[in-house]
Amino acid sequence: MPLSSRSLVRFTSAALLIGFLALTAIVAMNFWLGERAQSYFDDALAARDTRIAAVELRNAMQTAEASQRGFIITGNEIYLAPYQSAKAQAERRLLALETLLPASSDSDATLQRLSTIIASKFDEMDQTVALKRSQRDEDVLAIFRTNKGKALTDEANVFFSGIIVRADDRLTSGVAEQRANTALLRLVSAIGAFVIVAVVSGAAFGVARYTKELRVTRDEVNTLNRNLEQRVATRTIDLAHARDRAEVLLSEVNHRVANSLALVSSLVKLQSKALDDPAAKDALAETQDRIFAISLVHKRLYGSGGVRSVALDEYLSGLLDHLRTSLRGQVHGVNLTYDIDPIELETDTSINLGVVVTELVTNAFKYAYPDAVGEVRVHLRKLADEQAELVVEDDGVGRAEGAPAKGTGVGSGSSMP
Repeated sequence: MPLSSRSLVRFTSAALLIGFLALTAIVAMNFWLGERAQSYFDDALAARDTRIAAVELRNAMQTAEASQRGFIITGNEIYLAPYQSAKAQAERRLLALETLLPASSDSDATLQRLSTIIASKFDEMDQTVALKRSQRDEDVLAIFRTNKGKALTDEANVFFSGIIVRADDRLTSGVAEQRANTALLRLVSAIGAFVIVAVVSGAAFGVARYTKELRVTRDEVNTLNRNLEQRVATRTIDLAHARDRAEVLLSEVNHRVANSLALVSSLVKLQSKALDDPAAKDALAETQDRIFAISLVHKRLYGSGGVRSVALDEYLSGLLDHLRTSLRGQVHGVNLTYDIDPIELETDTSINLGVVVTELVTNAFKYAYPDAVGEVRVHLRKLADEQAELVVEDDGVGRAEGAPAKGTGVGSGSSMP
């Protein structure tokens, strides 16, 4: 059946409307996901601040208790300076928790009980300090024997752990939501792309059919051949341009991700300089090394032609050189050597491997050699059947069975040869 001009116009208009609606859906989904991402970012910041406040409140109580014990044992007033500072710090962090915790009946009950516990604990410590100043050591010992202070500390630690776990759960659930939103975006984009391709293909078919019918009276065969050659050449050029744009865009994405991670690393470093707590500074330094391990992959991807795999010999060599330089500033007597076979690995797996190597090497530098003299060795060997073996070893003291993890404890889940 011949295709009339009016039918072609109606068909093309309908196809363009459907394509426009599909494109609008994709754009709307992107805007919605952007708002969701901003909401998650705000919630993640709040959860992070809540966790920091809880940890610093717990640290302040521990510092105050240690200072109180030092004064009770020695009678030296010098121990009371950090005690008063820790007491003021605890009050500030408790107020911060009251602001940061989300409003709910459970949070209100937790804060009320925690405030009572902390007040009771500091009242007990103030009482023992006053008794020690009055040289009433027997009364101080009687208070200690009641174990009331220990019970208050243990209960407070339970609340601290609960607050920290809930903050971590908020971060975890936010990450899961972002992953689900990303999968939804991919689905909507795929459906929209399919609809647009179908619409464009239908419109092109209609135009081609209409053109063929108009020109059939003149020279159908020659006209069809010329159109066909022109369309093939045009589509070939378009495909080449699209491929080039996609490669440039992907390279730019890796470049921007690497720059963003470098910015995050700089912010972590600035935050570390603002802290006085050695444990917090060490934790931020370890976080900066983890961020570097991830950003280095994107730098490799940006600088190479491939995006699906990473050359481990180049990636791990750069990562280990960075760790050797940064960790030698903390532990001068420990040396790092490595022997890495040329191996190609998928991008996501390479990121995970880089974080694992960072954790293992950092732990070995910090805890393997108490006298700060020794060697840490990293080996990556290519095995048969497309397998590889990663070994991070040292000749240090090792970790006693049942001993608590040192430092942040993040890397203690991996056993070191």
